[in-house]
Amino acid sequence: MSPSPRIDLLGLSELDSQLAAETDETGFPDRVELPAKRSARIESRRAFVEMKQLFMRAVENLEHRKGAWLRAQVRAAEDPIDLWLLRGPLLATLREDDVATRTMRAALYRTLDRTFPEAFGSAEISALSTQRF
Repeated sequence: MSPSPRIDLLGLSELDSQLAAETDETGFPDRVELPAKRSARIESRRAFVEMKQLFMRAVENLEHRKGAWLRAQVRAAEDPIDLWLLRGPLLATLREDDVATRTMRAALYRTLDRTFPEAFGSAEISALSTQRF
């Protein structure tokens, strides 16, 4: 086995985490991801996607320039923290007092509470806050 680093010309390391892992003298990866870690990563990614879809539904009917800006920002979000930073401007635009808006605000607050419980004084640790995408 060559001591030089492996070159991934096809970009397969993004598809298989073991291809990107460094190998030892025996040729085996020195760190293999456990199934529990992988399932936790999948679950945290699923939670992020659900939260992003909720944010997208919240901004889809906003007509003013701030709504267009929020739509662009939510589409560009790649991390739960990106959505966390957009919560203030989004909730500020949802100040109308009709049933649909109140329902959407409540859904956003519930999602934020579940995703970032430590921000609201809960002792639980969020799966999303410990994972980096």
